[in-house]
Amino acid sequence: MAWLQENIMMVLTFVLLAWIVWGKFVKPKLAGVKSMSAQDFKALKGQPYTLIDVRSMGEWQGGRAADAIHIPLHEVKQRLQEVPKDKPVICICASGMRSLSAASIIGQAGYTPVYNFSGGMGSWVASSLPTKR
Repeated sequence: MAWLQENIMMVLTFVLLAWIVWGKFVKPKLAGVKSMSAQDFKALKGQPYTLIDVRSMGEWQGGRAADAIHIPLHEVKQRLQEVPKDKPVICICASGMRSLSAASIIGQAGYTPVYNFSGGMGSWVASSLPTKR
């Protein structure tokens, strides 16, 4: 507690800078990206969507969501023309981090709605959603 009192200006400066960075750079990149759980996905019940798996080729070949298309994260910007604009886009990876980046890129390109599948393929498999090898 004494350290905090002695360094209050440094702490306040850090908090202010973090707030500015969040508002100026991070938040706009995430704007429009929604989270989708396995339960949310199951509730789609036949509604059209595009599921994009952004993992590496090795991960993809090891098992994937049955109806996903494979566009590795590093190729998303170059392959946007392969993503239909007339239905929701759902991005998935191993854990949810790379897919969040991909969803942000796709959302910034004007696609809507765009979702990040929470928990990635681990959550997909644990929820008994369809997979294939």
